[in-house]
Amino acid sequence: MPYASNPIAIILKISVVILAASIPIVFTPCSAYYEDISTSNTVEHSTFHYEFTRTLARASGFSAVDAEFIACVDAAVDLQKFEGEWSSSPTIGIRGTGRVGKSHQYYHFPRRHAGNSTGDYGYPGKRDTCSYFGGTSDPCSSWAEVDELERWAVYGIGHPNHGTPKMSLNGQAYKSIKGQTASSLAVYLHSLADSYSHEACMRSTGIRNHKDSPSECTLQYWHLDAEYGPESKNPGTVYTREAGLATWLALKWYRKQNGLIGKMIWTDDQAKSFINQWARLDKALDRRNLAVTKYKAMH
Repeated sequence: MPYASNPIAIILKISVVILAASIPIVFTPCSAYYEDISTSNTVEHSTFHYEFTRTLARASGFSAVDAEFIACVDAAVDLQKFEGEWSSSPTIGIRGTGRVGKSHQYYHFPRRHAGNSTGDYGYPGKRDTCSYFGGTSDPCSSWAEVDELERWAVYGIGHPNHGTPKMSLNGQAYKSIKGQTASSLAVYLHSLADSYSHEACMRSTGIRNHKDSPSECTLQYWHLDAEYGPESKNPGTVYTREAGLATWLALKWYRKQNGLIGKMIWTDDQAKSFINQWARLDKALDRRNLAVTKYKAMH
């Protein structure tokens, strides 16, 4: 079973999780991809990778405990350490997905093909982003980065090309994340979403990194201004909406491929409505509040 080797199985067997004491990491407001949002129990973080992903995970049929775990791991891929907002939330440490060198490109500027690795369904937009690098010194290998991560995360096949990330749960020792687990799913979801978030820059430059120009490559402009709000004035909103839809599809696909019991709470139409409404909100606090409200309504 997918969770047999995952620390989340331990959490499922107890009603209350007592978290190990931890010292939060402080990030400066210039870290734009965190959206500079914090609550009383969390550091600055991305509302997409935490609150938004948690809501979709719960709506797709994951339990509240599992949805919180997946979202915390997803957020930790950016931050390296993340603790959720509730007393029962896990504290997650991640190593191997940092923003330096090849791991930065692999997990935060990954490429994807128009469909998933098996060809069983198409990603929103159905664009092959490997085509942006056909004439560069950085072409895709036989599998795009998102393909490799899906094969590892969903099916337990292979491993990430630049090393398997390691995870610590509640201050325990770091261990390599096994494929076909909730932890690997969260890493895959993060990179899948980032493949959309950074697509406009990769398409225009053939480079997998932020730059001072053009505007779609600028760290603060793109992540704080362009990715959310009315589509008529924000060129990145369409990518955010597609990233949300891709996350929803991947969550459902993981559950189907791994025979997880439990019915979806939302229909596809309900999920799409939430994703569209959420992506059009200009303010990060509004996006957080919408996601939290929808999540709590499912309990």
